[in-house]
Amino acid sequence: MKEDKSMMYRFLPQLFLRAPYYSFTGYDLSRLPEVLQEQAFRNAVFLASAAFYALLEKKEFDFDKLADKEKHTLYKYYNRMCFRPTPFGSFSSFTLLQWGSGGQVRLAGSDESILNLLPDQNFLRKLHNRAEADESEALMANPALYRFNDVFRYTKSSLDDRGRFSFSLEGIAAVKFNIQLFSFLSSKKIQNNILSRWIMEHSECSAVEAEEYIRFLLDAGAVFNGTQGKVISNEVIENFFGLPGWNGFWKNYTMIPLANEASLSALAGEIWKIAKETKPVGQPFYAALERPNKTGGPDSAEQVELSKAVHVLQLLSNAEQPADLSRFIRDFRSRFDQERVPLLLALDPDGGLHYGEMEPSMPDHDILENIPFPEPEEVNRTLGWHASQQFIFKLWIGDTLRDPWSPLQISEDDLIKLENHKKAILPLPQTLALMYRSTGEHLIIESSGGVTAASLIGRFSCFSDPVYQFCRELAAKEATANPEVVFADIAQQSDSHVDNINRRKPIYSHEIPLNVFPSQRAEKLVLPGELMLSLRGGELILESPKLNKRVIPRLATAYNFRNNHSPVFRLLCDLQFQGVQAGISFSLENFFPGLTFYPRVCYGRVILCLAKWNFKESDIKPLTAGDNVDPFKTLDGFRRKHHLPRHITIGATDQQLVFDLANSTEARFFLQCIDGLKRITIQEYLLPDRSVLSGKKPLAGQMIAFLAHGNNIYKPSKKESATVYGEKQRDFLMGSNWLYLKIFCIPRASDEILSKVIFPFIKGQKKRIKNWFFIRYSDKGYHLRLRIQAEEDHLGAILVALRKKIESSGHDKLIRDFQGDTYRRELERYGPSLISHVEELFCAGSHLTVLVLTLKGNNSFQLSEFELAILTAYRMISCFFPSLVDALDYLGKVTDQFMAEFRADKTLKVAMDEKYRGKKLVIAELLESKALSKHLSPLLKQMSVLEGLTSSYSKDKRMELLADLVHMQLNRTFSVRQRQQELLVYYCLQKYASSRLAREKTSV
Repeated sequence: MKEDKSMMYRFLPQLFLRAPYYSFTGYDLSRLPEVLQEQAFRNAVFLASAAFYALLEKKEFDFDKLADKEKHTLYKYYNRMCFRPTPFGSFSSFTLLQWGSGGQVRLAGSDESILNLLPDQNFLRKLHNRAEADESEALMANPALYRFNDVFRYTKSSLDDRGRFSFSLEGIAAVKFNIQLFSFLSSKKIQNNILSRWIMEHSECSAVEAEEYIRFLLDAGAVFNGTQGKVISNEVIENFFGLPGWNGFWKNYTMIPLANEASLSALAGEIWKIAKETKPVGQPFYAALERPNKTGGPDSAEQVELSKAVHVLQLLSNAEQPADLSRFIRDFRSRFDQERVPLLLALDPDGGLHYGEMEPSMPDHDILENIPFPEPEEVNRTLGWHASQQFIFKLWIGDTLRDPWSPLQISEDDLIKLENHKKAILPLPQTLALMYRSTGEHLIIESSGGVTAASLIGRFSCFSDPVYQFCRELAAKEATANPEVVFADIAQQSDSHVDNINRRKPIYSHEIPLNVFPSQRAEKLVLPGELMLSLRGGELILESPKLNKRVIPRLATAYNFRNNHSPVFRLLCDLQFQGVQAGISFSLENFFPGLTFYPRVCYGRVILCLAKWNFKESDIKPLTAGDNVDPFKTLDGFRRKHHLPRHITIGATDQQLVFDLANSTEARFFLQCIDGLKRITIQEYLLPDRSVLSGKKPLAGQMIAFLAHGNNIYKPSKKESATVYGEKQRDFLMGSNWLYLKIFCIPRASDEILSKVIFPFIKGQKKRIKNWFFIRYSDKGYHLRLRIQAEEDHLGAILVALRKKIESSGHDKLIRDFQGDTYRRELERYGPSLISHVEELFCAGSHLTVLVLTLKGNNSFQLSEFELAILTAYRMISCFFPSLVDALDYLGKVTDQFMAEFRADKTLKVAMDEKYRGKKLVIAELLESKALSKHLSPLLKQMSVLEGLTSSYSKDKRMELLADLVHMQLNRTFSVRQRQQELLVYYCLQKYASSRLAREKTSV
């Protein structure tokens, strides 16, 4: 859609200033022994790393007693405390201010600054887990609980050893009692004692048994209580009535004036004591430093230049929704078409679709673990450049007279060209956060875009009421402009180390709780188990039947949600970006990746992106070589060669470090920082101006300006009946007596469909069915290809019977699609004279596979997929080539073909060798026994028939036929990654046959 002229951003009065604690003008590494004596610096170190602080404390904060590595760490902390504006502990501060005139901001000094303290999220989690159960405590069903066939499924969150949440799909039987129980718990919180009485009444059990069942549900993750934790709450400091002194401590120390020079280490000791922690580990505090604004504000005249720059960024950006979301929409259309599907069912690993790379793990699929297959070569890959890429390329490369190291300057004429080439522009997000800083000569845009301006400042709502109210104003602008939809903030715990930044007060009117115990009222909650998904045009529509409105998810925090591996969370987060031009940041490297140098790009005096250099290990090796006699001379030569400026940065955001390479001390520090790195990215650094002062000292301040428009973006959901989804019916007949069906499903579900639907159905229809077989296929989606041979007048009845079997077994949700097609015999491959016999072999092989799957389901079969595959392949090969020499010849040739197919390198060969050595004894024992003779007999009998019929074939032709027959059988045996596993089977068989042949020669 073309953006109308009325959808123009207007600057809001507020700005959010982020500034390092120290002035950059006083930065001097030789002062570090003096700085180490300042309480403010010690507190900042304590908040960054309590363990490192304890080490310094043991050495009495004496700089001379520190090891070089410890001094290096302090250099980094000090550097960041002078240059890095990203708020982290007390390294830097935040300030809410307004536009003004004159362009200078005067912040309060340290004597008037406030250090805000809250309990650390991980600390709270430990306290909750220790708290004794309370009969009056509230309970609720896991918000992600849903019904799938005869099971209640839900996502269980578990903390791993690294403090990260992992997510697993768990289930609990949907028996009558549990159905009633979860209905009772539905959409509301119930007190423990009330639920206990309900269980006693409905199950006729004792109070002890009722409490045991509640504990079971809590441990299983099907039910939540307060120990689950929350991230969105008006209560920023929770009460722990069992900890005397807790409330008093936080009343006194939630806001600490820096003038007090309080020791956070001492305060931590006090709170550990109150919390009865005998062996405290980690950090008890989550902190943010707030500096009041005394006078002034950025000059509002800057808005004109910044507004034009935002327009340029909008023209340069190529609006694309997340790739995972695009793929999901495509798959959703194929799987569900116009059906309105429960959100959690749509993401169910059996009945729905996987999201992104988070494909469900397969049982019995570990045989390929730790075998690194090379990436496949890209075939006919072409780069489709959009208009803005072409424009920048011409600007950059087209001017042959331009100094290649000089900045790219976008002119007004260039802007007109861009506007003429831009065909379609999506609506802009309602609010936009524009992060920039001033150097006097330039305004540098450091970040822009996102779906809501509230995400960059949402976490500060816990520390500052004015910031919280401003966040609410930003959210209200979205709600006012889009009254027919509901905006809901996603509440998700992801990582005990970073969940502090996920904490915020309720910014949006509603909350989507995932793995949290929400604090908001029930009417404010949009439970994932109640949400519905459907497609309208190309958009995925999320709706709440309870609210009868479309729901627009929001994540009002700066957390990088792509580090999380919960499919529900990732989909909801990606949905934020649908239908809006959210990404308007510009990076020359994103347009043309893989280059060593990227020049600065400007529009007027606004810098859209700074100059950047990417160096590999080989490039920087001369700088860090141990035998370098004069490293500073080498560095000067390196600078001249690559046109590096005097002031540079390495790292990004919270890892950024700034260096003056003309200063020998800082140059040495730079060389230490890059020593041992495989690659580095260097960016030019332009020193700040004096527009942000604390006292008389300038700070490297970074402004976040906020823009908004009032146009409607989101359309309401249609009030119409949903399309009912069902399998399509077709004429499946090919020739006179073959029925060919494609059963689309996911790999995880295919084995269950084969053993619990197809196999019982085939046995039930054995009087009608003459022959049948199946193969697995991945073209246009994973599916089973089922062929059934019967009399023509029986095919209709067979199809009806199959449908009834699918429906009656309750496995219809496992089947994504059900298509008929023409069965075309591969006469060119097998020949007219063999095709009927090959089909009989395929029937025997299919019967073997589904029989084994059935036995596995009954726990009556002990072999793994790989063991069954290697045994079956070896027996089939032995039918054609009983001589070990001939068999080894065949194995060698096929293995070589596979190795060429996968471009096998040394790493792959070593990994497969290790896998064989680990399985060698099992393989030998298996192949030299008579295992599964009864089950293999029909298959091998038909192989013998084919061996006799092909006795006149050349050896090469027999090898080719055998490879095809073995391939088809292994295709049935393995549910995923069949080609890779087939290679491993051949590789191991070749190793085994070589070893056995050597043993036989030795024994002669």
